[in-house]
Amino acid sequence: MNKSTLLQIISQWLPVVGLLMLISSIPYGWTVYQKISCIIFGLGYAVYLWTAKPWRGWHWRREHWLYVVMIVLWLMIPVRQLFDPTPATDYFHFQWHKHEWFLYVGIMGILGFSSKLTLRQVAWVMLGTSVVMFLHCGWLYYFADEFHDYYSFERWEVLRRTHINSHMVMNLYINGALVVALCAWRTIKNIWEKVALVIAMLIAWSVILFSAGRIGAIGSLVIVGVALIYAMFRRNRYAGLACIVLVVAAVLTVMLLKPRLRPDAFRHEARVAIWDYSLRMAKQKPITGYGFSTLSVQYVEQAYTDPVMYNGFIATVIELNPAFAAQGKTMQTHHPHNAFLLYWLGIGIFGLLAFIALFVVAACLPIGENRVFLWLFLFALFLQCMTEPVGAHVLPQCIALVLFVIERGHRSALQPL
Repeated sequence: MNKSTLLQIISQWLPVVGLLMLISSIPYGWTVYQKISCIIFGLGYAVYLWTAKPWRGWHWRREHWLYVVMIVLWLMIPVRQLFDPTPATDYFHFQWHKHEWFLYVGIMGILGFSSKLTLRQVAWVMLGTSVVMFLHCGWLYYFADEFHDYYSFERWEVLRRTHINSHMVMNLYINGALVVALCAWRTIKNIWEKVALVIAMLIAWSVILFSAGRIGAIGSLVIVGVALIYAMFRRNRYAGLACIVLVVAAVLTVMLLKPRLRPDAFRHEARVAIWDYSLRMAKQKPITGYGFSTLSVQYVEQAYTDPVMYNGFIATVIELNPAFAAQGKTMQTHHPHNAFLLYWLGIGIFGLLAFIALFVVAACLPIGENRVFLWLFLFALFLQCMTEPVGAHVLPQCIALVLFVIERGHRSALQPL
């Protein structure tokens, strides 16, 4: 094997290895492993650009619009800061840093990526990571000598939140894993591999069902339910109808078993007060927004003088939760609990429209029969964004990479080996 051939192999496979490592590191956050993954991925992609020179023969594709929207979402944050009278705050830097993944993935999606990347690889990596999280939670539950003052389920939740990540991060990641696995299903021919895939999907799904997250659970139920109904209807209409009955029964059962999904739990939802307060603030500056720096100051300060926000959220959630109270008056805890409202408040109407465009453009990607599964991921993402802002718990890194691998995985499948 000569040096040229070896360099070609490295340039094609090193970025794929780095990307798969990076995807597997998402739920555990900024660890040493993720830092190593970023280094391998960055070096691999640099070698790929140097040797493959993908800009030669480059031409515009319809799917490039998705990556343009990602880059615009990242760019709007510093551009809005240029007109913000408040000097850049920690929250501005936090959001700009988190949104950098829209820039990285946007550039990668436009310039191109190794054709060696497949949906099957990503599916196994994401499901494998989900199984590892399940085993990690189980090990912590039985062997970690801490949080024994909590009851069984609450202790599981606290251990997971302390040692891995929030249920919002984990649940969106696992919902993405389920969707990628469904997209990869047709590319797997070996029956035993399909059986192993189903087992891994069930284990991953159980992590969501055992969590306190309501939105993640609803999203996963829709993903699994629609996928089953879709598969059954393609085989037999009556089997599809029977599957609908089973899925509805399963949804009702989960709602009864999870107290936070019962109707009475939503009547006392603090987010109603937060959304009311956020919407009233947005209406004061509907076109320009506040800028993330000004917002991080005014949103928190005015919350303590607004009776709806104070009585509905601060007095009932922040001040009664020692972990939240210890953080003080910060935007990390006093936020709109809605991604659409956050973009509207922070960037203005154009930020809101850009984020909506991300969903619209992604939904229109030319990916053939996998479109229905892409829509399921967008649905799960939409639910998460209705209750949490993009940033700490709805990671731009996860959003961008899942959309990228679904789009790129389909395109790679069309290319000759």
